[in-house]
Amino acid sequence: MNHLEIDTNLCIGCGKCAKMCMKGNIEVVDRKARETGKGCLECSHCVSSCPKGAIKLIPKSNGEGGFFSDIKKSKSFDGGMISEKDLKDLYYAMDHGKGRCEFVTLSGNELNALMETVWHIVKDREKDTPVVKEWAAWRDSNNVLQPNPVLWNGSQVLFIFTDSIDRALIASNRMVVKGLDLGIRGFHSNVIMTAYSLDRSKMSAHFPGTSKELKMAYVIGHARRLIEPAVGPITKLKGLFGNH
Repeated sequence: MNHLEIDTNLCIGCGKCAKMCMKGNIEVVDRKARETGKGCLECSHCVSSCPKGAIKLIPKSNGEGGFFSDIKKSKSFDGGMISEKDLKDLYYAMDHGKGRCEFVTLSGNELNALMETVWHIVKDREKDTPVVKEWAAWRDSNNVLQPNPVLWNGSQVLFIFTDSIDRALIASNRMVVKGLDLGIRGFHSNVIMTAYSLDRSKMSAHFPGTSKELKMAYVIGHARRLIEPAVGPITKLKGLFGNH
């Protein structure tokens, strides 16, 4: 079963998508990307990494989805803010204090301002991007009881700045492990990264203290309290964070 729609006319065979895929679900053959059938997390890392916009996630008509879809639909955040201490612990775990990555977490008015910038950058994609269409409807309805389709129940976004996508992936994987200890979960925001790829100048204005390039953006929050079986697979717990 295919999870991705890959436009071979746009694909240049650069291999960035294959390098990003944590499941090995993409390979490049004859300078064209294709799925291997090894599974898909629906994390959208390949979508955001493609310099030509050649990859799209195929919407599921049967309601089935990968880890990221399940996390969003399950309203997995309890609304509580992650403390500065926990954020510092998370940052340290992601880079071990070596300075190879820079981390910024936005919330409140700063996050609202950023999301307004994101909206003005991506709003013209409403016709061909389902989540932007959902976002437009949500903005028009002003229904405070419905989650923002981009942030869902998250109220903080953690940004990873670094010079290498490999380092960003290492940092995000370390975030998973430490996140389990701290009761934090999250999911990658392709919409925010799309806005960054379309207008880096406007997006970068929200991060005046950074010197590296934005590679990933995670909506994060405290996990809702779940009652797990006495004996349960650790892979299920990892799935709750949405990136492993």
